[in-house]
Amino acid sequence: MSSLKKSLIAGLLLIAGLLILGGCGSSEKNESPFDADNQKHPADWLPAGHMVAAKADEGECIECHGDDYSGGLSRVSCTLCHLGGVNSVHPTAWGASIDENHGPYAQTNGTTACANAACHGATLSGVAQSGPSCTSCHLGGVASFHPTDWGTSIDQKHGPYVQANGTGACANAACHGTTLAGGRGDGPSCTSCHIGGVSSIHPPAWGQQVSTNHAGYAATNGTTACANAACHGTNLGGVAGSGPSCTSCHLGGVSSVHPLDWKNDIMLHRDYVASNGAGACSNVACHGPQLQGVANSGPSCNTCH
Repeated sequence: MSSLKKSLIAGLLLIAGLLILGGCGSSEKNESPFDADNQKHPADWLPAGHMVAAKADEGECIECHGDDYSGGLSRVSCTLCHLGGVNSVHPTAWGASIDENHGPYAQTNGTTACANAACHGATLSGVAQSGPSCTSCHLGGVASFHPTDWGTSIDQKHGPYVQANGTGACANAACHGTTLAGGRGDGPSCTSCHIGGVSSIHPPAWGQQVSTNHAGYAATNGTTACANAACHGTNLGGVAGSGPSCTSCHLGGVSSVHPLDWKNDIMLHRDYVASNGAGACSNVACHGPQLQGVANSGPSCNTCH
């Protein structure tokens, strides 16, 4: 065979080989999540697209992002978003208690790692199929749990809010717990104040007669559940918009109904009423609005008068 013919055959074989290789490369490109022509991923790649592809074959990422996913040829490390490693979004130390651990992390490191289009959104307003909006729990903004108009008067403000909006924003594992029995983080159980349940402050057995039923409870359990900033005040002096001062009825102090100087001389009540009127006596907790007496409390004034 002449050298010319040999050269021609060799050339044809080379062209055929290139065509075959080109066909395989095209097939791989169509199946690959990476667009080789544009040197980038498809427009819908982040966040949900890459998750599906990575679950199907994580090895596809190695060629560009490196064997350890720290950047490789692309110089983009997967741990820019996957803080806890390529198979974990949040830092591994968080474990399953994300709602407990994210607070200290954000306070120490800021929200930079959270505020991006793949995680919780550039403005922390959430990303579809990825991180939720931070305001789904932080009602008053990312630096505040409760609505901003509550200010520091949480005890007074939460009642009207819950009545208007329900407990949906409160009842979750990150806040006050899914059953409002306390969250894994800072939110206390609602029954630490609402003794009778989340829709009732006092024990349900008291019914409507709080004035006649509270004495037995306090005698048995003490005033611990009453003496806090949300109910009757830490010193039982009352809370604006909530529980009244205990001394509005207990004139002689929380453990005494009548003024202390009366002691055993009940006749001193004559001088008190003469100076102050019967206002402190005529109520449903003491001697009745018409001074006709209250069951389990003050007798009718007509008993003596």
